Amino acid sequence: MVLQTGNKCFTICTGEEVGEKIEIKNCQSTHFIKGGVRMKRRILLICLVFVFIAGLLMIHLPAKVFAQAKPIVLGLPTSFFQPLCKSGKLAVEMAIDEINAGGGILVKDEGVKRPLKLVTADTRCGEPGTPVHSALMAVDKLIADEKPDAIVVAPFRSEAMVATMDLIAKYKMVTIQTIAQTPKLIEIFQGDPEKYKYWFRATTNSTYVGTTAARSIDALRKQFGYDKIFAIVQDTLWAKATVDALKGRLEGLGWKMVGLELVPVGTNDFSPILSKARGSGAQMLYVVGDMPTLPVCFKQWKSMKIPTMLFLDFAVVTSTKAWGMYGEDLDYVMVMPFPGGTGAPVKALPKSVDFHNRWAAKKYPGMDDPRVVSSAYDGVYILKDAIERAGFVPSKDPDKFVGFLEKTDMMGVSGRIRFDKATHQQVFNGDPKEASIIVSYQWRAGKMVPIFPDLVAEAKVELAPWMK
Repeated sequence: MVLQTGNKCFTICTGEEVGEKIEIKNCQSTHFIKGGVRMKRRILLICLVFVFIAGLLMIHLPAKVFAQAKPIVLGLPTSFFQPLCKSGKLAVEMAIDEINAGGGILVKDEGVKRPLKLVTADTRCGEPGTPVHSALMAVDKLIADEKPDAIVVAPFRSEAMVATMDLIAKYKMVTIQTIAQTPKLIEIFQGDPEKYKYWFRATTNSTYVGTTAARSIDALRKQFGYDKIFAIVQDTLWAKATVDALKGRLEGLGWKMVGLELVPVGTNDFSPILSKARGSGAQMLYVVGDMPTLPVCFKQWKSMKIPTMLFLDFAVVTSTKAWGMYGEDLDYVMVMPFPGGTGAPVKALPKSVDFHNRWAAKKYPGMDDPRVVSSAYDGVYILKDAIERAGFVPSKDPDKFVGFLEKTDMMGVSGRIRFDKATHQQVFNGDPKEASIIVSYQWRAGKMVPIFPDLVAEAKVELAPWMK
């Protein structure tokens, strides 16, 4: 009798005579077991052989089950023209690699661990001149063709994300959105929570960003008595919402907004506006936006020696790579890559240190724009946590899965991750043990030093030499 499993071969030879032998071949060796005339012994020995074979099968089974397990598909539709989207994709891939290296995600209802698989679509909504409907078509095609179990990151531009909300509702597509910052998304959700319940924002919003920027700037009033600010604002929804929140908060703290200038995307000469700032009596200059030409503003501010401190809320100077481009010109500049820990590690946020160490170990390129990159990474783990608690994947029962996401409570790069059930917005405040946080830094001698909030600050704000 011959038994075979995989590359293992077993031959059992039996006879009727006294002194028969049982020969077991497993391609490596041959064993002889002496038998007697009694049928019971022969049956017992054959049973032992089957037990041996079953043991071998059990050893090899887990790997085969995992290899054959259907992957959990994550869709990532966003604008890969934008550096933060490129880095965000790397962050998602890093999280997926880590999870798959551990065997995947345990789906209890199926009794298996399933690996993650990423599918992408370029919405191009971060490219100048791309209409919103083009981004919408890219998202629709991804969902229809790839049938993802959930979406992560989502469209880059707020206007495109607003339009995507109806697609999310149409397909009941659980979405962990981590880029678009406009408060309009919360308004849409609250307008019909049942329809839009599949959407969760697992990152900051422009109101949080503006409020934290205001508190960071107010540290200068407390330290140096400053109370006048001038703002240069990119003419986009999220940037205008950010400065609106900043203005309201600062005025409540005793500051005066002595000038506010909106600039269209693509502006490449800021000198007329900077001259206005010089004449306004402002002690603080606040610049917010994400267009590629904003570094011109920084260079002109430096060359014109505008007598203000500078708080820059845009990508190029929120990356640790920025020192390589601008060097000592960045000294004393305040920046706030959001959320906390995404731009540079913070000692009080252990997972931010871990995140940057893992990024370096992957030998990924430095982030040109680190904003919300850590949110993309955390977003994958938010889904993993919810799937393991739910016992099923989001696409199996989206309506039921939403309840598990609403109960998310875990630690991430920026602190504790929880969602406000009334808004489906990740909660942010100043205590990382209670919620996620945003951290402000000041450039000093090539390093981004955490300066706000006080609970995680590693130094106080220092004035630029020409301001002393």
